[in-house]
Amino acid sequence: MTKAFAAALLALAIGTAPAPALAADAGKVLFLMRADPPGGSADPAVKARLEAMGYAVTTSEGLDGAPDPCGFDLVVMSSTVRSNQFTANRPMIARWRDMGVPLVTWENDLLDDLWMTGLRRDTDFGELETGHYFWLVRAPHPMAAGIPAGLGTWTEARTPAGWGRPGLGADVIMTWPGEPDKATLFGYEAGATMDHDHLAPARRVFIGMENNSFTRMTDTGRKLFDAAIQWARAGAKVCKVKK
Repeated sequence: MTKAFAAALLALAIGTAPAPALAADAGKVLFLMRADPPGGSADPAVKARLEAMGYAVTTSEGLDGAPDPCGFDLVVMSSTVRSNQFTANRPMIARWRDMGVPLVTWENDLLDDLWMTGLRRDTDFGELETGHYFWLVRAPHPMAAGIPAGLGTWTEARTPAGWGRPGLGADVIMTWPGEPDKATLFGYEAGATMDHDHLAPARRVFIGMENNSFTRMTDTGRKLFDAAIQWARAGAKVCKVKK
């Protein structure tokens, strides 16, 4: 395979929208994912995108046994992680929920465990069978990526999407059209009230992708993804110094 052909394949995987110009040392990202999940995933393309944005990316298989998140500037949690194992391990839940490191996730089944929504599936969080439309409601927010308010598409047709109904302290960026309680992109500023009266230890972001969404995103979708990553990364990290 020639270098030119390999570069072309990588460009197709990342998407046509150019990655935003960031510093070469944009920060360190811990990417929690699962290698070779059933049905495949777009995690390799996500990793390539993050690296194109200037981040140094460390991948970790699953949640148990992952490196100390305080060694990173941002934690990114894919929907390919085994959420059922996470839910059964209360100390592990507390580790990722309470860490003082910004977090971006697209695993809707963990929103309740992370206290980003309530506990009831299909009421507080869930999945849309085809969620390629969005209604952008907070255009001035940095996570809106300069996209105007109103109706748009962020993935190809018939692409599933996750959603959550966040707490009152959230910044809701976009929802499923006609159902404002189903937010497909939202974030919490550090210190904002999440569910369970929990205060966000650092910035928290949910973007409603599923395992293969990233390679099915429109240019608008990739802009929203990039903006979500950048906004989360810009948040402060608060970790206790080990004595």
